[in-house]
Amino acid sequence: MPAPFSFESIAWKRIMLLLSLILLPNYLVMQVQLVGPVDDLIGLCTALDLVIILPLVLYFFGFKKRVSWLVLCAFIFWGLLLANWMIPGEADGYLSYFNQSVIVLEAGVIVLELMLFAFIVKRLPLLFTNYSEEKQEHYHFLLSFSTAIQRTFSFKNERLNKFQFTLRILATDIAAIYYSLFSWRKSPPVMEHGKGHSFTFHKDGSYLGVFMMLVHAMVLEIIAVHIMVAQYSHTAAWLVTGLDIYTLLFIIADYQAIRLSPVVLDSTGIHFQKGIRQYGFVSWERVSGIGKNEKSVKEVDQDRRSVSLALHGLEKEQIPYVIQLKEPVEIRQIFGFKKTIKSLYVKMDEGHTFYETVAAYIKKQKSIY
Repeated sequence: MPAPFSFESIAWKRIMLLLSLILLPNYLVMQVQLVGPVDDLIGLCTALDLVIILPLVLYFFGFKKRVSWLVLCAFIFWGLLLANWMIPGEADGYLSYFNQSVIVLEAGVIVLELMLFAFIVKRLPLLFTNYSEEKQEHYHFLLSFSTAIQRTFSFKNERLNKFQFTLRILATDIAAIYYSLFSWRKSPPVMEHGKGHSFTFHKDGSYLGVFMMLVHAMVLEIIAVHIMVAQYSHTAAWLVTGLDIYTLLFIIADYQAIRLSPVVLDSTGIHFQKGIRQYGFVSWERVSGIGKNEKSVKEVDQDRRSVSLALHGLEKEQIPYVIQLKEPVEIRQIFGFKKTIKSLYVKMDEGHTFYETVAAYIKKQKSIY
């Protein structure tokens, strides 16, 4: 069964080797014309290499696990673009056949995507209902929406469930647009008395200064890069500017999400959303305990099976507490990618109060059992 796409499944060394073995010889033959003038027959061989052979070897040997066939379609499309760029005019006699074939393939993929879109639209009312219910339980947008997606679009056929990942990517984009453009009049949620406790982690520190510096640098980069690229191509300049503006929105959205999404402790567990970067829920049944963090900043950074609920300035500070888990817990990262953790490093604005509150919940949980 194909595995969901993730960057961890990519065999980077193999991909670089395969690209070198196929792209370099074809480039030398087509562009440099190392072996002399080229004709339509040689162009056909290069087209076969780039549009068929290269996508197939990347698909079957470029990943540690088998991935979706949509990845193969993407490879074929990019191979066709490479072929159109690499093969010169005097050798592109057969290239039109490849162009037409890939257009038909891409049209088929688009039809499937439209069918999926129609199905999603049909289930939108149920998705909104499930989201409203999850919001009452999980508090934060990304976790609530992600769980609502899983409830709304779960099927017996595991292949269909893979589309949940696409919707989680969409959830990150929605969050970026909402937090960066439409959340400025919002205030952090206030927990009702007796329902739970909320803790912020962005006030005590110099992260605001880092955020302002990043925004300032991005604005300058957008202007400078646009002027520089516009000297060569106005279309390319606006494309690059669009991507830079999108990145700027992500930076702004991340800070706004941090400000509006405090860590919530209630009777069920720990709810957190670190900007739009990471989000998850840890039930008290899976929490072993909370204690002083003895690891250095460097050791914390090297701990790949953890999440850090702390914000730093230009110089990283020691994180005071660590929450240890009894068993691994799966959380989500940006664009819905999974991560398994066994500990949470925490640095709250009200650190001691947070420590005592977590300890009280753990003690209460142990008394039940």
